[in-house]
Amino acid sequence: MTKFKTIEQRFRKLDEISHVLLRPGRYVGSVTPHTAETWTYDVEANKMVKRELTWSPALLKIFDEVISNSVDFSKTEEGKHLDTIKVTMSQTSAEISIWDNGGISVVKHKEYDQYIPEMIFELRSGSNFDDTEDSLATGQNGEGAALTAIFSEEFTVKTADGKNSFVQTRTENSRTISEAVVKPSAKKFTEVLFIPDFVRLGMEDDTFSDDNYARLVKRVADVAGCNPHLHIYLNGKRIKINNFSDYVKLYVDDFIHEENEHWKVAITNSEEGFSHVSFVNGTETITGGNHIWYISEQIVGKLREYFKKKHKVDVKPADIRNHFLLFIDAAIVRPRYSSQTKEDLITEAKAFGTSIEISDKFIQKVIKSPIVQSVLDWIEAKEHAAEAAKLRALNKDSDKANLRKITKFTDASEKIDRRNCMLMVCEGDSAANSILSARTSMIGCYPLKGKPINAMGATTKELTDNKEFTELLAITGLKIGQKVKSPDDMRFGKFVIVADSDADGRHITGLIVALIRKFWPEMFTLGMVYRFQTPLMKVQVGKDVLYFDSLPEFDSWVKKNPKKKFTSRYLKGLGTSTAADFKKYFSEMDKNLIQLTAPEKADFDVVDMVFGKDVGSSDRRKVWLDIE
Repeated sequence: MTKFKTIEQRFRKLDEISHVLLRPGRYVGSVTPHTAETWTYDVEANKMVKRELTWSPALLKIFDEVISNSVDFSKTEEGKHLDTIKVTMSQTSAEISIWDNGGISVVKHKEYDQYIPEMIFELRSGSNFDDTEDSLATGQNGEGAALTAIFSEEFTVKTADGKNSFVQTRTENSRTISEAVVKPSAKKFTEVLFIPDFVRLGMEDDTFSDDNYARLVKRVADVAGCNPHLHIYLNGKRIKINNFSDYVKLYVDDFIHEENEHWKVAITNSEEGFSHVSFVNGTETITGGNHIWYISEQIVGKLREYFKKKHKVDVKPADIRNHFLLFIDAAIVRPRYSSQTKEDLITEAKAFGTSIEISDKFIQKVIKSPIVQSVLDWIEAKEHAAEAAKLRALNKDSDKANLRKITKFTDASEKIDRRNCMLMVCEGDSAANSILSARTSMIGCYPLKGKPINAMGATTKELTDNKEFTELLAITGLKIGQKVKSPDDMRFGKFVIVADSDADGRHITGLIVALIRKFWPEMFTLGMVYRFQTPLMKVQVGKDVLYFDSLPEFDSWVKKNPKKKFTSRYLKGLGTSTAADFKKYFSEMDKNLIQLTAPEKADFDVVDMVFGKDVGSSDRRKVWLDIE
């Protein structure tokens, strides 16, 4: 039986600290450990490296709230003397110290009767509520470091403004606040020391893990990279970065860079899809935002024009952007984010208060960089993939083809031993008629009409529209994109080229070899490709018939038999051989069937050169013809 809750159990009113602790995602991001491949800063090597980490996003945020306060103060008129920030972290004690040489005014607010160093570390307080100022600070909601205090076991503020010093400690997630200790002092500094509440931040132990520590170290390096006017120290050692370009060098060696007073932009080629390392007023925008699109759209727009004009291709913006690794450090007036975590900038470009126009000089450098070549390679690969898909579609058609409807094809009558069956692809109908009149049950025949298509130089459409090509697929069982593993996979175990011995016949043989080389080169290795050699001369000596494969061979016989009477006939083409001739040829199959063995790479290179259509093949072919 369901027990209903009382009104008091159903409805609650929380104080601000309780609400923050109960709903941390609203304020400091996820307290669930996050695992991802991310950039980390190798202090010893002074390089950014990518590796997989598991960290608490909330821990990173409460750290960032404090260090960002120091950076923001350095950009004000009151804090322009602030030029040094020192971060000290210990994985053993779990205490974090962030020190700067700024100093908070140690005076009481007349309206609230609180010392400023106490007031500004409470929720809904601070100096960021005057929206009439063109502020370049990252703070916006008056929550900031107050959240750090709430998610800390202990949080201490020490500061001095040149006249007085102030010390105060908050414990129990900022519920307990000590009496402020105020003394005269000539120093100027602020130091915030805190011990994170690891349990509330989603960590099992009460000390830093190596991965969490690595994320905080990376953030310190980010601050140094985005604020070259500051001297940033980590555990006593300065992270020296003179400008944003130096910061980008921590990631990559080659990049294109452009900047003005408020915007710093760099780009390099990405092999892992679009990614960015971006900052707004020094705060890392991990998710991204409108500043990313503001820059990328400028670059993409000009590159699209280039591809249309130079390469006659319209590339979608996303397909160009996928080759970018962007680095951006933007100074934006009163930035607004999708949440307190400040990972996603939502300020519209028209409200940035600053701007940059990507120059033609920058674009020309991009055009000459690996970025554009990478896009061109992708376009070529995509086109090849599309062509391959169209060709593979022929496989389905060939499977459905009715061989009886291929009018010029005659199948071998042998049904069982197909491995030893041979398909004779011959030159012309007359040759086919002679072959068919003399063939055995192991021979099938398919006559070509003239010269076959040059598969090495044909377009996909030309191949798919070519009747002889599609019929050969159906006849043989060959599949585009599928290797032949064994002669048993095919309808014929032997593919035999039967062509005249003249120049045209050799050209036809070369074209068929090129076709097999392009799609099924393994057929040569498997010993499936043959050329059928027919005699060049036929001699009648009485009742005896002699055949000669070459004119020198015939001339030699004549010299050795000067007194013999004979008649001779030059077998100019296959059509001049009779059915009786072909019966003789087939009876000497071992002699006339020449296997085209697996070519060496150099042999395939010659095929590519002779039948290829690219510019390189054409140039090499001209040289080869001159030499030959």
